[in-house]
Amino acid sequence: MDMVLVAGIAVGLIMGSFGYVLVRFVLRPVMSYRRLKQLLANPVKAAARDKTLTDDARDTFRRTAAELQDLLDEVLPVWYALALQKRGEHPKEAVPHLQALANCREPSAISGRAAAVIQSLQL
Repeated sequence: MDMVLVAGIAVGLIMGSFGYVLVRFVLRPVMSYRRLKQLLANPVKAAARDKTLTDDARDTFRRTAAELQDLLDEVLPVWYALALQKRGEHPKEAVPHLQALANCREPSAISGRAAAVIQSLQL
């Protein structure tokens, strides 16, 4: 075999492996976090403004709180979590507020919890 061909195969294998690791362990978790944050923005702001919650919003908050907790515990890179804290975002603090918001019934409690989520996630 020609050495150029072998070198090309080796370089391609190394670049493909690096690309897979980059996408799997960096890009996917970061994009998942941003997607969850965008998914939460409108319902949380509506809850803070209207001081009422629909059943659909409650389900969204419960599901998103669980997804966010899983993402923070298992997938999100530590360096990105530190970068979020430096920017003033505290997603770990937002999880209990989201869980409590899903169970709130009083308007004052809803607005308080929604404001805490907005502040924690910098929405």
